[in-house]
Amino acid sequence: MRHARDVLELVLEQLPVRARAELERQVVSLDTVYLKRTLPDPFAHRRQWRSDLWWRRRLAGGREAG
Repeated sequence: MRHARDVLELVLEQLPVRARAELERQVVSLDTVYLKRTLPDPFAHRRQWRSDLWWRRRLAGGREAG
């Protein structure tokens, strides 16, 4: 999930305004589901990856890779 969300963020940054808004509505919906199914990672600030991205600061109980 994390890698897929990273890719989506990159795509959103590159899209024209109208296409970005359309995709962003769908991504926000998926983000909401992900937030409900995960917990905050209390050690996110110590990780090597970019902890500034909110989805990188979540724990999924081993149900995902990346």
